[in-house]
Amino acid sequence: MSFRPANSPLSPSQSRALDWYIASTGLGCNPGADRSAREAEYARLDALPDGALRAMGLTRRALPAFVYRDLFHTGAP
Repeated sequence: MSFRPANSPLSPSQSRALDWYIASTGLGCNPGADRSAREAEYARLDALPDGALRAMGLTRRALPAFVYRDLFHTGAP
């Protein structure tokens, strides 16, 4: 079972995607202080149609890396 704050703009699957990304990439780092801002960016991007994401050079799968691109340099645009 996955828990998330009641005020999170993310669905459980979106929240899980961010959690897995952080767990696999950010060992030794706790970026929780700015999670709500990153959740808002993730939700905004995920609401865009696929064509708009493609125009930005993004895929839905790459969104977690994109919203944390300033902390974790893993090849995200």
